Amino acid sequence: MLACINMAKKCAVNFVRAREGASAVLLAIALPAVIGVAGFGADYSAVSSNRSRLQGVVDSAALAIAREMTLASVDAARAQLLAEQYIAANIPANTPYKIAVTAALVENNLAIKVKGEQQVATPFGLMERVAGVSTVSASALARVSAASAPQKVCLVSLGEKFDGGIYMHNGAAITAPGCLLHSNSTNKGAIILNAGSTLRTGTLCARGGIKNMASRVDAMVVSDCPAMVDPLATKPEPVMPAACIKSNTEIQKGIVTLNPGNYCKGLEISGTARVILNPGVYFFTGGPLRVSQRAELVGNGVTLMFSGSKAYFRFLENSLIALSAPTSGVSAGMLLWEAQAFKPGTAAWVNGGCGGNNTEDDDVNGSNCAPPGSTSKSKKSNEHHISSDRARQLTGTIYLKRGLLLIDSTRPIADLSPYTIMVVNKLDLFDGPNLVLNSNYNGSNVPVPSGLGVIGAKNIRLGQ
Repeated sequence: MLACINMAKKCAVNFVRAREGASAVLLAIALPAVIGVAGFGADYSAVSSNRSRLQGVVDSAALAIAREMTLASVDAARAQLLAEQYIAANIPANTPYKIAVTAALVENNLAIKVKGEQQVATPFGLMERVAGVSTVSASALARVSAASAPQKVCLVSLGEKFDGGIYMHNGAAITAPGCLLHSNSTNKGAIILNAGSTLRTGTLCARGGIKNMASRVDAMVVSDCPAMVDPLATKPEPVMPAACIKSNTEIQKGIVTLNPGNYCKGLEISGTARVILNPGVYFFTGGPLRVSQRAELVGNGVTLMFSGSKAYFRFLENSLIALSAPTSGVSAGMLLWEAQAFKPGTAAWVNGGCGGNNTEDDDVNGSNCAPPGSTSKSKKSNEHHISSDRARQLTGTIYLKRGLLLIDSTRPIADLSPYTIMVVNKLDLFDGPNLVLNSNYNGSNVPVPSGLGVIGAKNIRLGQ
């Protein structure tokens, strides 16, 4: 193309300098043809460049949608929306025309095909007027490998602005083979792994970034994941009884059986008490559920819901916790659940430290609030807390959309459960706990709530 342009320039110069009439006539006849060739060359180069840029954007869009298919269920409408959003956000700079895009699921929903079309912009317009080429198109196919092992959602941190949506302090461990662990935080430290921590899972996925400070990681690490929509956001809640079945209750000894209902102003289980929960939904309003010392809390087919302010759970000291979620009903699969009416405490953790006005809650002395990045435990936050070494059976889904969960046990947590899924606002692991997130769904009759569970294979690639 450059040669054509140079030829046109040379001919034009010769035409101006020509002294003989014959030369001028010949040049006058030849010049339009030469300029036309040069113009077609310039237009062809512009079209090729447009097509190349379009292909790059379409390839990237297909890969982005395929990656989302490994994180959540994607139907036809969702695929089209994702394609439009990606193209709009990544259209090349100084592009005068929009890109029309279509996306379709193919190959038994294990691949995504994206097509893009765009009007061309050429220097001379010859390709449009003479050759009839007014648009360029491109297509891409991205496959999710069916041959790789399927992934299961085991842990999602929903908070978008936390530094450390998943925060593993020195010596902490997460064992979640074949699982997806995801942080929605947009911060560069969406997931923070301090020195000495250990993480073993299928995929570690951060929307922002991952800070690994000499920890041991056995996982596929992805630091630019798309946001994951709260998979339980639209789940209907059980209706809370208006009347309190008990209020400000303390149980310190003996074997006590409790029934479902609304437990107001707190339930304290301590000493050597053994509390057995009959199947059903237990609401805690206006006060926490605390299990401490050598007390025991056991129950099958139960959902513990926390509503309003000061409603949280604490499994402390050497207490025994053995709980499994219901197998049917509106709360099937849900074990620990913050209701829509749940209100985080004023001392809730923010970015690894304490926020709010640091007022004490009714339950802790508030003498040791950890600053951001500290390895000290925070006793100021009035949020959920597991420090017992005997909280080993937690079968079902733990859904803490607004609150924060601190785990600082010294032995494995939830390791005796067939499966445990956590969807939390923020998770902090202190002082060497080993959080075990099993995903043996066939090992329990407790169902996995819709939106969670198996989401597809982890490997993606462009195809033909």
